[in-house]
Amino acid sequence: MHPIRFEPDQRHGTRVYHYLPGDDVVVSRHWPGLSGEWPEDETPFSEWAVNNNNMEEVAVYVGLVWRLTAGLARYAIPAYYLHDAARTLGRDPVLVDWEYEVDAEQVTAAARDNGFVPGSATNTFLRGPTGWEGERIGRDGAGLFPLATPRDLVSALHAVLLDASSEITVFAVAPGAERFERLTAALRGPVRPVPADVLGDDGIFVDLTIGSDVGNHDSIIVASQTDPRDRLTGLAADSTKRVESYEQRLGELRNVPDFLRAMPTLAGVTLDAS
Repeated sequence: MHPIRFEPDQRHGTRVYHYLPGDDVVVSRHWPGLSGEWPEDETPFSEWAVNNNNMEEVAVYVGLVWRLTAGLARYAIPAYYLHDAARTLGRDPVLVDWEYEVDAEQVTAAARDNGFVPGSATNTFLRGPTGWEGERIGRDGAGLFPLATPRDLVSALHAVLLDASSEITVFAVAPGAERFERLTAALRGPVRPVPADVLGDDGIFVDLTIGSDVGNHDSIIVASQTDPRDRLTGLAADSTKRVESYEQRLGELRNVPDFLRAMPTLAGVTLDAS
């Protein structure tokens, strides 16, 4: 078990914190069953986007992102795999021009964080009344999806966990149509935004990057106009304690159902909570 620590960063004109575990991801002892045979229905991957490569730390990240943004309306841009995200989430996106980019091969905050870049979606089609149709969005653009529950965040992860690294950016803002319109307006247009433009006074920005291949590393970036240090410190300490407790109970997990029952306690959230 490696403690979660967020380090401050003064760029982007707002308060920014980075979690950069490198090779020391928070969970250091893993359930051996992640490398065994699984049933065909509910599995570690179907329920928590956990497999024998991106392991229990993914559930920890899901819980951290969800608890950090509690009380706000959450919207996410799954980087690049817009079509796959629409399929796994079962809904069409609101199209925007910009998405966030993190270089998972780098190890420092300054080298990893590329800020907002023009969105680039791969072979993307919209869903019509008779199913997926051939209306091409093209390679330019990104899709913003509402997230109602942690299960939606997991579904978004299912869409992007396909490459050497994967990225989802979550924007949490005050509920309401007017605030959502201001968010989308900040993510559209010819001027490259910075987190302060997108957040306003009430928002929280969270970028979750997961490295899958060797030489790619996980990270969480958090930005807010109001300093989230105390909340981040408390959630990080709580998550670290949950990991410690989980690792001590690994011997009690005899099969996949046991594992799945342990995940909400590890993550600090249940999949269908709001």
